[in-house]
Amino acid sequence: MKSKSIILTILATLASVTLSAQKLTTGYLYPAGGQVGTTVEIEAGGLNINKAVKVSFNHPGIEGELLPFVEPEQTKKKRKRLNDQSSPQLADKIIVRVRIAADVPCGMYELRLQGKQGVSNMLPFEVSSYPNVVEDQKLKSSLRKPNMVDALPAVLCGQVTPGGIDYFRFSGKEGECIVAAVKGRQLVPYIADAVPGWFQPVIKIVDSRGKEIGYSDDYLHNVDPVIITTLPKDGEYTIMIHDAIYRGRSDFNYRIQLGTIPFVHGRYPAYGVVGKKVKQRLDGVNLGTEHATVKVKKEGYNALTFTNSTGTSNAISFYALPKGTKLIQYPKEGAMLTQSAVIVDSLTSKARIKTYKIDVEQRKQVIVELIGRRNGSRIDAVMRLRDQFGKVVAEVDDTEDPIQGLMTFHADPVLKFMPRRGGVMTLEVEDLHRGYGESYHYLLRRHEQLPSFNAFVSPANITIPAGGTALLRVDISGKFKRPANLIIEGLPKGFTTSSLQIRGSKRWDVSITAPKSAVVKRQPIELKMEYQNRDEREQTDVLPVDNMMQAFYYTHHIPAAELALDVVEPSPYRMSLGFDVEQDVCFTAQDDVIPIKVFIDKDPGFNEEIELLLGKKNGNYSLEPVIVLPEEREKTIYIKVNKVALEKFRNKKTLPSWQSYIVGTVKGEIVKQGRRTFQNAKYREITPLFNIKLQR
Repeated sequence: MKSKSIILTILATLASVTLSAQKLTTGYLYPAGGQVGTTVEIEAGGLNINKAVKVSFNHPGIEGELLPFVEPEQTKKKRKRLNDQSSPQLADKIIVRVRIAADVPCGMYELRLQGKQGVSNMLPFEVSSYPNVVEDQKLKSSLRKPNMVDALPAVLCGQVTPGGIDYFRFSGKEGECIVAAVKGRQLVPYIADAVPGWFQPVIKIVDSRGKEIGYSDDYLHNVDPVIITTLPKDGEYTIMIHDAIYRGRSDFNYRIQLGTIPFVHGRYPAYGVVGKKVKQRLDGVNLGTEHATVKVKKEGYNALTFTNSTGTSNAISFYALPKGTKLIQYPKEGAMLTQSAVIVDSLTSKARIKTYKIDVEQRKQVIVELIGRRNGSRIDAVMRLRDQFGKVVAEVDDTEDPIQGLMTFHADPVLKFMPRRGGVMTLEVEDLHRGYGESYHYLLRRHEQLPSFNAFVSPANITIPAGGTALLRVDISGKFKRPANLIIEGLPKGFTTSSLQIRGSKRWDVSITAPKSAVVKRQPIELKMEYQNRDEREQTDVLPVDNMMQAFYYTHHIPAAELALDVVEPSPYRMSLGFDVEQDVCFTAQDDVIPIKVFIDKDPGFNEEIELLLGKKNGNYSLEPVIVLPEEREKTIYIKVNKVALEKFRNKKTLPSWQSYIVGTVKGEIVKQGRRTFQNAKYREITPLFNIKLQR
């Protein structure tokens, strides 16, 4: 089954850079957005970002300029004294001056930094209708001495410190419907070294006497809270924000949209067909209307906002089906769910359950998918299938969707059942917590079959110096047939690949090598990457993602708009292998060493020593560091075989093979960050991937 094509885009930069050992990683942006039609300076924190040379956005109307970050000496001394839960991953800071054109639609965009280390991970940057009000970090704000907000609406921007509470004071009038909508987790979806693995904001609004008039620690099933309250009288009010368990750090930053601004709870119906107009009823506050019409061009999940004279609302999800899909909206009880039509419905009956009929065939699998929570619904759905006698023959609650990398609670079910006999069965849908109402909406559709797996490629950004090699990692979630091929279409002439045949592992590396003559171009080069079984019966696109870690352990695939590959100026040396990388390097358990010949193409005048090591290590073989002297242009290295470790394969019917590559490093400066000291690399280049195979 072939899914919608995913375009992998190669971005080019004119900067003359080389690949560094340390990856460029962005940890936070502050403030993480700006008002449409303005210029804003933001602070970016991360690792190795102080050597960035360029900033890019996924919208042509947003441009960025890099400026140096100069930390005041007093702030530096104060920071060193505090036990502020700081992280080496946030040690570097730069300033980015962002210009936002007046015609850029409000919403979330992707910001990436480019430098000698390549291209960074993505972080969200918000374009808003409202001006930023940035907290005064010199002021230790309190209820008595808050940050002052001169006018509303505004976006309040700040960073929570350990044990800290931030305060902002604003003026309001009796009867105003005030909205305070926080973005915290949305700005940094996962934090690797924090539990829980994200900033969990709590907000409260009090009047001039300290009386609480609004409180929130989340909004529906979202971590980021929202307060909607009517002001009881004219006067001054204070909004305060802190972490739920009083953690804090630079990446615990937030944006609070505050004012009598439009806020949408829901848009109904929340499903449609690409290219067809859908008349919707709006549920929310400060809207000025209850109706809207929408027509979307993109299949799948769309983020819709509502705009009036005050500004632009929060985004609500809208799911669009492919053109030509037959859609049945809100059918009567007991409607037939067929293969030829999709049903959109909601639990509006006080019975809090909805039933449908399904005509099944003997020994032919029934597959029913429900989309609800993934599209912003409140429903935590349960599906039950009953036979002709009313007996429950199948029941399902939660089914994980690997594509939804930002979700940590997967509430939508997929029902699969193999009937022993044919006939008409009954499908029931209800909310696990017995909730009901228009906001408990969902989509039901039958499938002949579903893809047995999902394939992801990361990182979403790769740098290849002309003549150099870069690695891609493919992760496969689910069941797949081995062996299989990865297909990369659209590579320019002279580019080569290795290790495109997946032999067994669900985590597989691929290398792409650029010719030395590769031209650095301004315009992007579009590629397409697919997974295909050897019998060509199953083919699907490989989705580009950024991998993010949550709470020291969990790793999530965060969908990226594209796979960005920078083709940059060549490194002063390039590495290749003295054999065809498509052929296995074979050895036996009786061998002492595995000889590998490495060629090093050096630029004139390059006289540095290069240290060679294995790029992918395991316990079956090893390589001590090998030095390539300035006058050497080739080197035969000898990988030592671990005969004891290989004993476990003696009686195996199928002998294993392992991917590997050689890393050549020129050592650079010694860097100290906090208590940690490490040696960065001046240059680091790799050979194409090759396969080492054990034979009898």
